[in-house]
Amino acid sequence: MRAIYFGIDREKNGKQVASYGFTYTELRDLEYGLDELVNYWRMWADDDRKNVRTDALNEIDKISELINKIEYYSNQALKIKEEQV
Repeated sequence: MRAIYFGIDREKNGKQVASYGFTYTELRDLEYGLDELVNYWRMWADDDRKNVRTDALNEIDKISELINKIEYYSNQALKIKEEQV
C-alpha cells in the first residue's frame, strides 16, 4: 500500500521534522468514522438541556473541520496518483 505525504522534511532553521502519512484506505476510513461520529453528536444536539446542545454543536464543528482536512488530503492524494499514471 502506498501512503501519501505532504510537507517539507526540515524546518526553516534546518531541524528535522517528523512526518506522518496515510494510505488512501486509511483516509477513507477516517472520513467514514468521523461522519459516523457527527451523526452520533447530532442526537445530542436535539437534547432539551442547553449545555448538552452547546457541547454537541461544538463537537460537531470540530469534527467537521477534521473531515474537511481529510477531504482536502484525499483530493490531493488522488491528484498525485492520477499524475503518476
